Amino acid sequence: MQHCGGECTNGKNYRETVRIKRVNLNSGSNRKWLLWQVTEEMLTILWKGMRYCMGRYRKRICGILFAAALLCGSIMQPVTAGMSGEMDGTEGLFPGYVQSGDVQEDEAAPESGDAQKENAESDEEQVSSTQPGQFQENENVWTDEAAEEGDVQPGGVQENGTQPEGEQTEGMQPGNMQTEGSGPTGGKLETVSEEGNVTAQKESLGQDGRTRVSTFMDAETAEWVEAAGEALTVLAAEREIMALVYLSDEYPVRTSPDYEGGTAVTVLSGHTVNILDVYVDDNMEIWYYVGLEYKGQEIQGYVPRMYLASSDSRFLEWEEMYGMNFQDSAYATDGEEKAAYPDIDQFPESYRQALLALKQKHPNWRFVKMNTGLDWDNSVYQQLQNGKSLIEYTQEEWAKEGLYDDGQWYYASEAALEVYMDPRNGLTENGIFQFEQLTYNEECHTLEAVTAFLRNTFMTDSKPAPGTNTTYAQLFWDIGREEGRKVSPFHLAARVLQEQGKGTSPLISGTYKGYEGYYNFFNIKASGTTSQQIYENGLKYAKEQGWYGVENALRGGADFISANYIKKGQDTLYLQKFNVNPNGTYAPYTHQYMQNIMAPTSEASSMKRLYESASAVDSTFVFKIPVYENMPEAPCTKPSASTNVVLKLPSGYSDTTVWLDGVAYQGERRDSRLIVEAPDGKAGTAVVYQYNASGVPVGMAVWSLRYNGVAYTATEEPGLADLLTYHGFSIRVTGKTGIRFKTGISAELRGKLISAGVNGYKLKEYGTLVMNNANRAQYPMIRGGAKVAGGISYGMDSSGNMQDVVFETVDGRYRYTSVLVGLPVEQYKTEYAFRGYIVLEKDGVETTLYGPVVARSIYNLAQQLLSQGSYPAGSAAETFLKKLVSDADALSGGN
Repeated sequence: MQHCGGECTNGKNYRETVRIKRVNLNSGSNRKWLLWQVTEEMLTILWKGMRYCMGRYRKRICGILFAAALLCGSIMQPVTAGMSGEMDGTEGLFPGYVQSGDVQEDEAAPESGDAQKENAESDEEQVSSTQPGQFQENENVWTDEAAEEGDVQPGGVQENGTQPEGEQTEGMQPGNMQTEGSGPTGGKLETVSEEGNVTAQKESLGQDGRTRVSTFMDAETAEWVEAAGEALTVLAAEREIMALVYLSDEYPVRTSPDYEGGTAVTVLSGHTVNILDVYVDDNMEIWYYVGLEYKGQEIQGYVPRMYLASSDSRFLEWEEMYGMNFQDSAYATDGEEKAAYPDIDQFPESYRQALLALKQKHPNWRFVKMNTGLDWDNSVYQQLQNGKSLIEYTQEEWAKEGLYDDGQWYYASEAALEVYMDPRNGLTENGIFQFEQLTYNEECHTLEAVTAFLRNTFMTDSKPAPGTNTTYAQLFWDIGREEGRKVSPFHLAARVLQEQGKGTSPLISGTYKGYEGYYNFFNIKASGTTSQQIYENGLKYAKEQGWYGVENALRGGADFISANYIKKGQDTLYLQKFNVNPNGTYAPYTHQYMQNIMAPTSEASSMKRLYESASAVDSTFVFKIPVYENMPEAPCTKPSASTNVVLKLPSGYSDTTVWLDGVAYQGERRDSRLIVEAPDGKAGTAVVYQYNASGVPVGMAVWSLRYNGVAYTATEEPGLADLLTYHGFSIRVTGKTGIRFKTGISAELRGKLISAGVNGYKLKEYGTLVMNNANRAQYPMIRGGAKVAGGISYGMDSSGNMQDVVFETVDGRYRYTSVLVGLPVEQYKTEYAFRGYIVLEKDGVETTLYGPVVARSIYNLAQQLLSQGSYPAGSAAETFLKKLVSDADALSGGN
């Protein structure tokens, strides 16, 4: 596998060869002959590979390679044979380096006795000089490696100032070790004149006095870098040049342009930075001086170009103009000729197949892994709270979990949220644009494309926008590309269309009473649970901001998005809806632009159409794609059905246990809703109980359930509220010892259920159920259930006799009881569970509802009555209770 910068060589270049001469090498008195069979293209590849050495030891690695070659002796250029058979050569090993006069080698002639000309130039084979920052085929590349201490440079001077035996030089050779006083001094560059004199060169300084080049760089290249840097700072002053850190899960932003430099801050992949200036080191590696926001602080530092991804068109043009793009990522192939993409390799396996398909079709696209560091399940949970995630009423039932407002919006189900929040589901031709950075790109964002996109909408170009003499398309285009804002006009147009639909909202009518002339196209601050609240909150904000007229409203909305979202780390459609950027200005899960979970996907599709209209789909795009911790192995999929039951709780209810047909299930509280997953689609009722601070049940809410094969519908039954109530325990102290449990039912409600009925329900039976409380963990406490006993207080008994027993009437409620008698002393400390039940009939179908379950032992009840002083001291009742407690303790040893 091979990586190369700029343009990779192809097979044709490998076959291009040049004739090689035998080079006479002399080190001291020893003579060596060496046949060099290397093409210029291979030398170029070697040097590019050296320059691509990664990590903190790159300089040492490159220095070792270079020094190893020098050990062979004085390296000369490959030369070609002329028509006369004489061998011609070119001066200077690498373009951009200047030799200070010819080097005369004082050595004996070859053994053949024929004279040999050295350093003669061939008119046909001379290599043209390369422009700084550019590569040309069949030319060598820069060298800027300083010699290791003690090395002897060909034609140069040793550190002690003496020359190698038998060699003479005129002046110092560029790139050689310099003696004391002749090297870079005072931070300035020195260059060698044609006469061999060392002269000072103007220091290359960037913004705030930072240097832009290595002190060992030759004058010509330094001037080129200086010119490039000046142009870049001018560009950076006009606009924010945004880029993303990538190709590493985390990266240390350096305090100096050096892999061994200090660390200003370590950021995660996907962190946004602003490019401010450039530096080129002595390995010709490009570093950018960047600014970034980290945990509320402004940080500056250096990042190598290869770790930055940017789609800013003017920045990319600058790189092309000054040859600063030769380090762009290149892609190699493995033995099976399958492309290997470093940006895709950074992602988990479950992302790669979809990304590879996109890359193969659009090779200019760059994918940046944004490490959120956030747990997937917790992120989903957070997005389900406080009405953050809504879905429109037109969507399928499984995706909706309770009405949010007056009919337009529903709370999104967890399954629906997972589908639209899972980034892997957005890795499609249309969905990918929800991860596009939303800055202006003049190469792609054309007026013609915006016009075509709006043609069949309320913003058509067939007439000017209200109160203006221009079209909506022209306004979006002008506003988006204004310096200082630089927001994608495609994003602005798509966002307004997403928010306003058919354009009939009072928010953009300009005629809403009290807010005449004010517009809010982007629905900013337009929130509420009723239409009136939404309209008035949105227009109130528009008036406060001075958004009078269409143009002011569009410009103000664009400024709001740019300043509060794009420049604050929420620079994609996805992040504006799901703020999971751990290093953004605002904490994760807060400051989210919209509640509609489908908005990023919908707007992304609109963006794709816009780019297609501009014929710009294959342009350079950077997509910032979140990755969560502990994600499901495969992308979340749409379920064919849901068995979730969604209950809107009455005021005062806080318990999260839902009783479906009398069986307990743990629900999840989301805002005022309680959501529980039923085991199947057969549940007919749901009940939630209200408890006071002491844990005593004091209320009962009832819902009837209907399942249509796709989702449940829960209908609250207010007429059956508090149908069965708990009224405590007592102990029978005369006759057979036993525990008495009391259940109440409203006398008025009972009368209605017996006669006309309530919402179609009529009374058939009620009574009490009892079971050993330890068995409840294994058996449901329902009528007819295993290990469950019961007795009828109203209705036909097993003998066909009508029962209607009332123990007492208190505060308009009939209380009926069940007494568990005949308990042996061994069971005095055994807890028994009790609950009331009632059987109603509607349309020939029986429905059983249950009161709250309460469990007590006769031993605990006796202790409670004694501690409360319920009976006079010395009374028969007190004596009975004390004996009950003592007998139980004696049997159990006091335990």
